[in-house]
Amino acid sequence: MSDTHASASRPAQGDHTPLLEGISSPADLKRLPLESLPQVCSEVREFLLQSVQRTGGHLGSNLGVVELTTALHYVFDLERDRCVWDVSHQCYPHKIFTGRRERFETLRMTDGLCGFTHPEESEYDLFHTGHAGTSISLALGLARGTAHETPQPHAIAVIGDASLGAGVAFEALNYAGASGQRVLVILNDNEWSISKSVGSMARYLSRIRSAKVVQRANQELHKLLAAIPVIGEKVDRTLEDMAEVMRHAIVPGHVFEELGVTYVGPIDGHDVKYLVENLLRVRELEGTVLLHVLTEKGKGHPSAPTHPERVHGVKGTAPAPKLAGADSSKLPGPAAAPKPAGPAYTKAFADALLKLAERDVRVHALTAGMPSGTGLETFAERLPSRFHDTGITEQHAVAMGAGMAKAGLRPFVTIYSTFLQRAYDQVFQEVALQNLPVTFCMDRAGLVGQDGPTHNGVFDIAYLRTFPNFTIAAPRDATDLRRMLELALSESGPLALRYPRDNTPGNERIHAHERTAMVPGKAEVLVEAPAGERAVCLWAFGALVHQALDAAERLARRGIAVSVVDARFAKPLDEELLAQHALAYRHILTVEEHQRAGGFGSAVLESLSRLPSARAQVRLCGIPDRYIEHMTTREEQLAACGLDAESLERAVLNLVTPTKVG
Repeated sequence: MSDTHASASRPAQGDHTPLLEGISSPADLKRLPLESLPQVCSEVREFLLQSVQRTGGHLGSNLGVVELTTALHYVFDLERDRCVWDVSHQCYPHKIFTGRRERFETLRMTDGLCGFTHPEESEYDLFHTGHAGTSISLALGLARGTAHETPQPHAIAVIGDASLGAGVAFEALNYAGASGQRVLVILNDNEWSISKSVGSMARYLSRIRSAKVVQRANQELHKLLAAIPVIGEKVDRTLEDMAEVMRHAIVPGHVFEELGVTYVGPIDGHDVKYLVENLLRVRELEGTVLLHVLTEKGKGHPSAPTHPERVHGVKGTAPAPKLAGADSSKLPGPAAAPKPAGPAYTKAFADALLKLAERDVRVHALTAGMPSGTGLETFAERLPSRFHDTGITEQHAVAMGAGMAKAGLRPFVTIYSTFLQRAYDQVFQEVALQNLPVTFCMDRAGLVGQDGPTHNGVFDIAYLRTFPNFTIAAPRDATDLRRMLELALSESGPLALRYPRDNTPGNERIHAHERTAMVPGKAEVLVEAPAGERAVCLWAFGALVHQALDAAERLARRGIAVSVVDARFAKPLDEELLAQHALAYRHILTVEEHQRAGGFGSAVLESLSRLPSARAQVRLCGIPDRYIEHMTTREEQLAACGLDAESLERAVLNLVTPTKVG
């Protein structure tokens, strides 16, 4: 990387961040006096505001944990002690303190820093995580595994208030309190996940939070008493006992302590020196301790007080840098003229579902803590009695949807593909086994670009199509997305609808009135090669139909005719058409944005295995058997997996030409 490029792409530092410039490891931070920590926090916050708004990323959550992260690295040895960040999208200050500040210009870009913790990046990152609620379980496992070490390392879980509402977090707390294992759980309470935290736990924490005035007064009184010689310490201890009684009076039946967990707090999460003081105290306690820290999401951002949800994630303004040492063959070439784009699939879905609900009072929308990510805010505003945000509780959301369906409603359970995995058992027992008409609307199905493997939705076909009674559909554009939602309303059993994190095509190629009827198990032939030239047929599923059509156009310019089929359904397959094509073509290529193992292509192979006279050889084009790391764009990921139009063109040429095309 040239010096010129580096200076142009990095946020201003130097005179603005003199202390931060001298910190390349936690050891550097520990050498500073306690009095310098507020200035360090100010500089970290300034760095984040400048850097992340250029690269894009999770900004609000990271601005909120600056003081907490600083205090943790100041008090603990996180190279030996174990710290697990729940979800880990709030790990940017942690990355800054652990030697990765100079690489922040590459955040969430191809071959750059991951937006979550990643063990391949640093020994300070223990897990590659991106799903909520798991940190306490992981910390308990780490504590159990290091119990033989002397002295035993500390095990710490940093978890948000929204994540604490997840069932797995409560399972872990329940076990922790009973086991007596020494674990420090830090509850980062900012009243938000992406959207406002919901549920009884959120209301309960709000009651504790309402004692904030008492806590701050208590904090100031501690400081005053500490200055009184001889009697100050004794009076201070008495005050602690009085505060404990007062806390129980304000919040009776403390749920954490009923679980056997020692509760400390709530304390101001933006007073770094007081955080250090409390971390030093709880570090010496035995058993499971929950330190309740009050923070402000987006602290320091001018929009945070009024719009904390909008500063959760920001889009970058800077172009992706050319990374030093990167393989130039993997970097995107000159940008092609952009094709006209329609609305995002998420918006097309939300608009279509709202219109469906306005026509049918049985329609209810459910989501698990993601009303904005799934596009359902307008639905919630217009039809609040038929919108249900259950919080980060995918298992509960699916089971509740099953109950609603049993009672005669038509629930549309809207959860990212990668998060629906968390409710696998409920999908099986509560929905599929009962053959209930629950529609699963799986946003982010496929590759997701900058969020990487924890968020890539590339396993859902495999884990859903094995269930009897299921219909699995994927639209190629906004029109078919609407038609599939209408179909779901008429089905008597469960239906899964998968669509990507992308825009719908602006040119739909085939108008709605020209399309074949939307019937489960019926594909649509979009391009048919002349009878004498039927060597290759592309069977594409979902949004990648357009890559298949583009590949067909590229091949046509070479004088090679191929057919293109929009499968529309991975289950049931159009076995009648497939059987015809298996006899008429020499090659069938299946195209899907999903793992090859167990996906749409596997379903095609299973179907053809029942046809002993099949002529066609089948090649699967899908995600290879590895995790696809984050890249700057989804398009780069598709190209890396051989799923862009150019790669599909090359795959066909390799089949039909004697000399292999590189």
